[in-house]
Amino acid sequence: MPVAATIELPCDADAAWALLADPSLAPDWVTAVADAEVLERDAAGRPVRVRFVGMPSVGSATYVVAYRHDDATRSLWWETVGEADRRMDGHARIEPVAAGRCRLHYELAAAANRTLPPWAQSGYAGDTPDKVVAAFERFARRRLGVVTGDSAG
Repeated sequence: MPVAATIELPCDADAAWALLADPSLAPDWVTAVADAEVLERDAAGRPVRVRFVGMPSVGSATYVVAYRHDDATRSLWWETVGEADRRMDGHARIEPVAAGRCRLHYELAAAANRTLPPWAQSGYAGDTPDKVVAAFERFARRRLGVVTGDSAG
């Protein structure tokens, strides 16, 4: 069952989309991701298959995720492919709100493989949509150099 979260971002929708549409940047803002290796790109050069490594300090969990992009709606869909320590699928969309403001809508359904030890499963349990959108908001602010008095991060 997917869980959803939304957050307003203090930046242009196109700038937020450029960051979100590049899953190879995930280690810079998703806490459960330590490394991302692009395995395949589409004709536009965007990552469409990425191998992720999570939690290397306590034992790595790896999984490959396939992505679909829709630039017109600034939407990104993903799903785990093949054998994986973590299964997930989701959707994110950047919605323009006003000049210099947009919203990130994020949905995720995820589950750790039952063969993972309990410590690894509990590590992924904290990777909720609310935490993910807040982390993206902080990442976007840093990456885009946005400094305002209404920072949530």
